[in-house]
Amino acid sequence: MADVGLVLVDTSVWVRFLRVAHSLEAQVLDTLLVAGPVATCPPIRAEVISSASTKRECDRLLGVFDALVMLEPPPRVWELIAEYRFALARRGIHASLVDLFIAVTAHTHRVALWTLDDDFTHIVEVLPFNRFHPRSTVK
Repeated sequence: MADVGLVLVDTSVWVRFLRVAHSLEAQVLDTLLVAGPVATCPPIRAEVISSASTKRECDRLLGVFDALVMLEPPPRVWELIAEYRFALARRGIHASLVDLFIAVTAHTHRVALWTLDDDFTHIVEVLPFNRFHPRSTVK
């Protein structure tokens, strides 16, 4: 895999990685984790770790996420979220606060966001951020 830089991996990719061992997402994320570094942010960390079904799995996920690069939001994150959510609402699009938090974080840190969530297709219309497309990097 070519050097892709830092990638912010969304919850949707982590879920596929954890549930479907032989998926494209699992293969690519395995490669990214070995090549490192992979990024996360507070809401993604919370969503993935809280989805653990056992204490043992929760502890394992805590260890995995402790090894990732933590991208902190900008100081005005909630003001920015409100602005972008307003812009989307004017277009008739509802965006979740968590998705906007993730998009604002990706935009602020200028990292590619890897997501399977179609809602980000609308968010990028008002908030530019790079998307990671694994098919273009897998040989």
